[in-house]
Amino acid sequence: MDIENWYAGVDGDGFVQQFESAIEEGEGPNLPLPGLFRYCRLPGPPALPSQPAPTYRLRWMGFDTEPQWVEVVPLVELQAAAIAKTYPDVDAVYDAAIGRRATEYANAAAAAREYLATEGEPAVVSGYITGHARSNPTGQQQTNEWAAQQIIERADAFRWAELQMRNVRFDRQADMRAATTPEELAMAVAEWDSFIAWLRATLGL
Repeated sequence: MDIENWYAGVDGDGFVQQFESAIEEGEGPNLPLPGLFRYCRLPGPPALPSQPAPTYRLRWMGFDTEPQWVEVVPLVELQAAAIAKTYPDVDAVYDAAIGRRATEYANAAAAAREYLATEGEPAVVSGYITGHARSNPTGQQQTNEWAAQQIIERADAFRWAELQMRNVRFDRQADMRAATTPEELAMAVAEWDSFIAWLRATLGL
């Protein structure tokens, strides 16, 4: 069997198809056999930019025009997937910041606030505070006041981040629902991704 040439065609929706044909030798006339399917530029081999995503196909836009990559997955499905993705993105921030230690961090913050609100050092200082004063990223013994301040600052920073993630998530999800084209949806997704990257950097994650 020998490869003979390529056959290209356009389906009813204008999507470009190209087939490799082969000649099978045998009794009777030699017939072209359809081979590997591939997207192409007409005429000749593929010459357009690479496929943007697996869900894109080349579409012929008419005479004297170049085929263009177009999204073939229904917009409503793309929107649903984009909106759904925002939740694991937020969960990943939680996992990186506090993991499953939400109760531990809440208790430490409560102890630190109580300590700083008390005039004069209490007779017994919470272990959440003394432990952080003794072992912390500075590698040095710090005061209980310093440790309490650090605990509170970190807790306040994450409470601020929680609110940001909630409000920005709502805003970007609204943009995703309102998108009328894959390009508009992609812009909303890019804005959300940029926000998450910025927030992670801000929190030092």
